[in-house]
Amino acid sequence: MNDQLIITSLLIALLFFFVWGRWRYDAIALIFLSLFVLFGFIEPNNAFSGFAHPAVVTVALVLLISKGLEKSGFILIIENKIQKIAHNQTQFMVVLTLLAAVLSSFMNNIGAMAMLLPITLGICQKMSWNPSRFLMPLAFASILGGMNTKIGTPPNIIISEYRNEFANQNFSFFDFSFIGLPLTIFGIIFISFLGWRLITLRPINSSDNPLIKIDDYLTEMTIKPNSSLIDMRAQDFRSKLDADTAVIGQIDSTEKKVELHGNFKLYEGQILILKINPSSLADLQQEYGLDVDSENELTKIKDLGSIEAIVTPKSRLIGRKNNYFKRLVGGGFSLLGLWRRGLKYRFRLANEKFRSGDVLLIANRGDKDSISARLELAGLMPLWQRDFDIVRDSSKVLFAFLIFTFSLFLIIFNFLPILVAFLLCVIAFVAGKLLTGESVYRHIDWPVVTLLAAMIPIGNTLTEYEITSDVAYFLASYSQSLDFVWMIIIIMVLTMLLSDVINNAATAVIMGPLAASLAMQINQPIEPFLMAVAIGASCAFLSPIGHQCNTLVMGPGNYKFGDYWKMGLPLEILIIIISVPLIIFYWS
Repeated sequence: MNDQLIITSLLIALLFFFVWGRWRYDAIALIFLSLFVLFGFIEPNNAFSGFAHPAVVTVALVLLISKGLEKSGFILIIENKIQKIAHNQTQFMVVLTLLAAVLSSFMNNIGAMAMLLPITLGICQKMSWNPSRFLMPLAFASILGGMNTKIGTPPNIIISEYRNEFANQNFSFFDFSFIGLPLTIFGIIFISFLGWRLITLRPINSSDNPLIKIDDYLTEMTIKPNSSLIDMRAQDFRSKLDADTAVIGQIDSTEKKVELHGNFKLYEGQILILKINPSSLADLQQEYGLDVDSENELTKIKDLGSIEAIVTPKSRLIGRKNNYFKRLVGGGFSLLGLWRRGLKYRFRLANEKFRSGDVLLIANRGDKDSISARLELAGLMPLWQRDFDIVRDSSKVLFAFLIFTFSLFLIIFNFLPILVAFLLCVIAFVAGKLLTGESVYRHIDWPVVTLLAAMIPIGNTLTEYEITSDVAYFLASYSQSLDFVWMIIIIMVLTMLLSDVINNAATAVIMGPLAASLAMQINQPIEPFLMAVAIGASCAFLSPIGHQCNTLVMGPGNYKFGDYWKMGLPLEILIIIISVPLIIFYWS
């Protein structure tokens, strides 16, 4: 079989598994990297060369710097300033989106949004504002801001390296700003004054309940020996439950979820699966003699605190099950429920693997510092119970700001390469105890780093075996009647569509060489085409799966899958209308 055909088939399969979304992106990338090695398309000695690639190392360093800024107490100053400036919802929207864009320009956009997410929720709770109005704009503004600089988002770093590969010259730190800054300004104006009106707003809770209202938590409860439910028919039990609680099934002997028929008699030790409001857990347990977690000593819910926390993209829980969660956080924590995009579960809760964006309902016991530390260890962000000390040290803000600013100065004026400058910044953060030796490894977003490191050799293979040049030739041959402008639009739209369904960094790795090859096929400079890819790869506004910022706000905002395109589609059209003329004017 032709080598090109095999490589193309592997690439199509790779994209299919990315879009499918059942497995982690980094795991899929590593599996297909292994297949490329087994088929002989990548030399074994080069299989892990991606981990030494400048783009991968830069992404890792940017993530560490973002965490150092967060730990300095920067987040507390931001929260205080926002509360003083924003007096109504419109002002808050403008301030929030501008701040998200500015922060995302100089630190990783996911890190910037993760810093602002709990602040936004806290302010919404104090002001009794609906968080659905603000969280999607926050995510979109963070994505827009990442377009402004070389370090704002991984696609920009990757595209800069491709320019160096094809033209022997990197993009400078602010080269992306000539296109990104106007896009950010117009994007924020659109989001703040029109776009948010296109979002479907979910009902807000009363002031007596947590801000985050997630009705469809999945939980499992075991019938205890003294339970009043023993020998009661399932339909009779259902008739006693309130409107917020529903028995959706039971766990059979094979630990699979099966239907619970109405005439079925309940028995001791039976595991029931319920969708329940967190506020009903304690009463239900006490009234009917139910055990929330038979494997954990934390069974008296009323004696415990409860936390709603989201699984962040860097969480160590991703791809792991509840047993790993228990081992990681130790005693005092118990998983009570799980929410995930309204998904219907076929297997029991204990066997479900955690995913980025999952919202966990956790019972806890312990002091604030202990709870906060264990949440951080697990990569969980608390969404409710706002008295947590997410950041505990505000005395080193000036130190962190000066060190980071100095590293940017060294980069902008070409005194040091970006890798060296950011490495020195991380070392300074460690020396200043903003980061510890252990936290350096913990705060690197290893799934993103691994994804990039695996995809880069695969991307090189596509170029080496002339896959990208052949596709570029095909596009050039069938687009001869189109002018230069339309070619830029086609590349940008293709990149946007791909970025909406797979990771934006993977999109940049695939589309970057293709765009450069197409430019050379039609005898045009590569810079406009690479810039079109950079912009398109960042425009993942149509779904919650294209960008991790979108995934993070889905649970807290109570959004549905189809909510994103309502604001995202007109935003992407606006970006095309504005960016293409700017790209042509500045880079051609």
